[in-house]
Amino acid sequence: MELYYKDLISEEASLEKLVDDLLLVVQGVEEFAQTAGVEVGQRAEITGRLAHLKDRCRRLKQQAADTARATDKVLRKYPYSAVGFAFAIGIVAGAFMGRRK
Repeated sequence: MELYYKDLISEEASLEKLVDDLLLVVQGVEEFAQTAGVEVGQRAEITGRLAHLKDRCRRLKQQAADTARATDKVLRKYPYSAVGFAFAIGIVAGAFMGRRK
């Protein structure tokens, strides 16, 4: 029996929320630079850096979505192997934690 969850990936994933928040910050800085009347040379530098930051945020968001889809696909294809692998990692982590104390 196989179970498929329609929305396995959360809409409010922390990485996506971080990227969205960064984009809001970028928009706020753009508006601040325009209203503050920053000098032309400084404005060009700020605008260039903001454009670069926006591009990096978009790429980060796309990469996170692609990774989540790939992980979902692998977990659906090999569910028992994934559970076994997670179990093995838990055993190893428990062994290391037990040695510390």
